[in-house]
Amino acid sequence: MPSPPSRRAHPWPPLRIASAANDILVDDTGRTYVDLFSSHGATWLGHCNPQVNAAVAEQLGRVWLTAGIETPVLGEARRLIEGLFPGTHRLAQLSSTGMEAAEFAIRVARGLTGRSGIVGFDRNMHGKSAVTSGLAWDNGDGVDLPFVHRLPFLPRCPEGDVLAALEQSLAGGNVSAVFVEPLQGCGGGHAASPAFHREVARLCATHGALLVFDEILTGFHRTGPPFLFSTVGVLPDIVLVGKSIGNGFPVSGTLLHERFEIRPTMLPGSTFAGSPLAAAAVVGTLRHASDIDVPAKVAAIDATVRRTLEPLVERGIALRGRGALWVLEIPPAIDIESLVTDVVRAGVAVGTAGRLVRVMPAATIEPHNLEAGCRTIHDILRARSAEPGR
Repeated sequence: MPSPPSRRAHPWPPLRIASAANDILVDDTGRTYVDLFSSHGATWLGHCNPQVNAAVAEQLGRVWLTAGIETPVLGEARRLIEGLFPGTHRLAQLSSTGMEAAEFAIRVARGLTGRSGIVGFDRNMHGKSAVTSGLAWDNGDGVDLPFVHRLPFLPRCPEGDVLAALEQSLAGGNVSAVFVEPLQGCGGGHAASPAFHREVARLCATHGALLVFDEILTGFHRTGPPFLFSTVGVLPDIVLVGKSIGNGFPVSGTLLHERFEIRPTMLPGSTFAGSPLAAAAVVGTLRHASDIDVPAKVAAIDATVRRTLEPLVERGIALRGRGALWVLEIPPAIDIESLVTDVVRAGVAVGTAGRLVRVMPAATIEPHNLEAGCRTIHDILRARSAEPGR
């Protein structure tokens, strides 16, 4: 039985972060840490980004919350987001979390198809509600939702077998949507082939199910291109975005292909949906991102991570990912908690999930800090893998 991503936030020594600036965290004793975690990948343009801060601060003096009543800043956020999907998708809803965006996508798919079933793949990540977590993880809580179908996935199951299982699920005629995470953020950094994704899209179209691409972590150039679906030759019916879109402010979005309409039965809106403060964070983030060469910064991050961490592969440590999203899979012989503790004590903050160490720096990380952080991880892992009996 695969384990959930993590039962604790971080297997780190106790930390209390008092402040942060761009790629540096400062704890309550004044000690600094290079941030290779960026708050689960959310602070994409760095902590306390001045441009994003200014946009939110300006909105603070106008209006915080309207509970669904339109505001100019929401209109601007919508325009900027939809500008990244020219002529294909429109923003159906701006929510607070990725989980909310996924839940809304489920309601949209059910409303459009009249079907209740949803399909996901093992060890992907779409949120931590009972439904969204059940799409990807056996949480060991005994909850069995009959309309949720979780299929085997890489590396435990070959692509052909996964596709056969998907076709069997779709043939029943009650699946409203198939959820795809194009590169696993918590499940090991695995990514299926473009041919796999094209076949998933074909099967969805054949059987009348909607294809949902969860780009909450992979989007906005974190993995190189604006969105990964553009690299595999598919056009999803629904795209989920979040994390990077507001540079750490709680905001996410559900984008729906233009041929579909939102209906009241899909239960759009909520108290905080379309919050002016969230919209301001989106506007500040996307405007600033357009002023700096994010793709070039991501390409440089990719090159540094490969150069410093790929040598660990010969020590039996897998490295998977691309751009600014990387996963190191640590062999069982190395104690993961003591390893991460050593990394943090050396002044580097990383993400963890089970036996995975996640490296997800901000696009704005200083090159020398990235180099130093990756070199620290390399040196500690190299020493651990060389210890007697390992």
